Amino acid sequence: MNFSTFLKVLLILIISLTVGCDKYKTRKKVNSLDSTITSYGVALRWAEHKSLYSYYISPNGTQPPADLQRLQEVSVTSLEVIEKTINEDQTKANVKSIVKYYIKTEGNVKTLKLDQEWWYNELGKQWLIDGEFPLFE
Repeated sequence: MNFSTFLKVLLILIISLTVGCDKYKTRKKVNSLDSTITSYGVALRWAEHKSLYSYYISPNGTQPPADLQRLQEVSVTSLEVIEKTINEDQTKANVKSIVKYYIKTEGNVKTLKLDQEWWYNELGKQWLIDGEFPLFE
């Protein structure tokens, strides 16, 4: 194999590895979002209020106000993600979902539509929600 052929093979190999690594990173971030949404749903469903609140951190590090004591009266029966859109660099996602819940003292099932803006925290390697904490009324 002459030097020119060797360089061509090497160049093709480097390009293939670069493309493969980018696809792997993309898939890893998307999988991370899916996993985070599942964990969020578990925290919501099983009344892990402090854990649930920990997802609500804006990119500037602030958290919205939330009445965690009031959540003691709420029982969530389901969370269904109906739409998930991720931007091209996989740094932001819009997640639309429907939560079914009831207030324990009332008993009738209610529906809450969530339209959440998720963002990827590179430093912490995690997805977080930039927005208001949901109100269960």
